[in-house]
Amino acid sequence: MRTVKIIEPQAIDMELQSGGGPLLVAFLKRNEKYSGQVAVLEAACRTHGGAVRCFLYNTDYLDTATDRFAVKGTPTFLLFHGGREVNRLIGESDGPTLDEFIDASVEGLSGAVRS
Repeated sequence: MRTVKIIEPQAIDMELQSGGGPLLVAFLKRNEKYSGQVAVLEAACRTHGGAVRCFLYNTDYLDTATDRFAVKGTPTFLLFHGGREVNRLIGESDGPTLDEFIDASVEGLSGAVRS
């Protein structure tokens, strides 16, 4: 079962402003590593689904991500909260690395809320 939804540029603003908690967006190019990175993303989002909403940016619009989100290469994983980017992971990722990125990002958010 797929836990990650594909998001298009026009829908991302609604998600960013929805106030539904942290949002993880993966920017992946369709190449030989695509399916492996999608599997890593899916697994991480099953693990952290209660803490973050997960999306895969539509590959047909990656050129718009370059300008809008300063995505210089793929894979890039961005974590948003409150409508703004709060953390970024650049490069191919394995499960433990992506899990650690999500954990550290979400933990940092809860620390900021308490301050």
